[in-house]
Amino acid sequence: MDFSPLKPLEPRGALAAPRPAAQPAAAAARRSPKAPFATPPRPLTVLLLEGDYRLTGAVLFCLSRQPGVAVHLLTRNARSPYRFSAHVRKTHAGAPGQSPADFVAFARQAARAAGADVLLPVDVAGMRWLIAHRPALAPAVNLLPLPTTEFYEIATDKGLLAGFMQRHGIPAPITLVDLGPDLPAQLEGFPFPVLLKPIEGSGGGGITRHATPAALLRAVAALPAGSRYIVQNCLDGYDIDCNVLYHNGQLVAHSIQKGLMATGGEYAPTEAIEFVRNDAVLAVVDRLMKALRWSGVAHLDLRYDAFDHQIKVIEINTRFWLTVVGSATTAGVNFPALACLAAAGRPVVAPGFALGRYIPFVKFLKHRLRRPAAQAGLRFALRDTSVRAFLGDPLPKLCRFFAGQG
Repeated sequence: MDFSPLKPLEPRGALAAPRPAAQPAAAAARRSPKAPFATPPRPLTVLLLEGDYRLTGAVLFCLSRQPGVAVHLLTRNARSPYRFSAHVRKTHAGAPGQSPADFVAFARQAARAAGADVLLPVDVAGMRWLIAHRPALAPAVNLLPLPTTEFYEIATDKGLLAGFMQRHGIPAPITLVDLGPDLPAQLEGFPFPVLLKPIEGSGGGGITRHATPAALLRAVAALPAGSRYIVQNCLDGYDIDCNVLYHNGQLVAHSIQKGLMATGGEYAPTEAIEFVRNDAVLAVVDRLMKALRWSGVAHLDLRYDAFDHQIKVIEINTRFWLTVVGSATTAGVNFPALACLAAAGRPVVAPGFALGRYIPFVKFLKHRLRRPAAQAGLRFALRDTSVRAFLGDPLPKLCRFFAGQG
């Protein structure tokens, strides 16, 4: 894998050139001029494995911003709304009821038919599928760099990750993984309040807060049989996230973001964000991802603990993330395009990321129409939104709407 400082595919206003750490003007810190490229980019064909609807759309949009990239869709659903996408050159749909082995064979055939340079999954299910079938798929197409099954599952499982971070001295909340009969004894001296979290939950779903041991024990007793949860102490401070692309434990690209607005759920992530610089965040993230020998993309949730003045890792989203659109449009780091370059063995330049704000277009409209008094001082401009992603590819949205899927 070549990570020498050569030119990647020319972005359509997406990949900002590296910039000095300090810039005097706020406007300069937001965005810098794009450097011209002397030679046209080499074409790159991506076979995108359809996954979660919103993640698939976000990654498709990012790839559409990269000139010279042609996208083919690999799907198990012949009626996928993305078959109508303006960003998809051709759809390759597996037969209904296809066995896992048959779908792998179909994926190999589709890769060859498309002349695909890269096979790119978008979500956890797709990443796991690619890791599991890597030996069969690799002869037919380049694959997104991913870690071993062992390290991928450690990163994805909150309980395994907590134990891993403790063994490697990575700052993290105090975590209880064994919620069995000896839980009352473990709670003696444990700092409250605490959060009860599903081990593989996402988007803040299923998380509950408990102020006393008695309340927690009642909640644990009421959990469905066979469910897997952990307990973590609450940290006073603020949330801050880091998006990364790694290869064999080597950092290729990153951006750092903070949430700006409360969401509908108490623990749901906010999609209105601001890109910021924070060396302490990157230092903790780099220690963890090197220990995991990470390859591929990830979105890490972290929190500044005001009690001991430390950045602590909360969890890792081992997939693309919804605000990847903001990373491409505002921060100038097109993670899907860079991941494809890395997978194809093309030279990759790690771009410095720009500062600025991002908000999804629909949330921007709601914010403008129903802005709460508490957020009256928070201003967004149209350039901070995903308006091009929202309006530039309407047919999949219309298809999904008329199919009654929202």
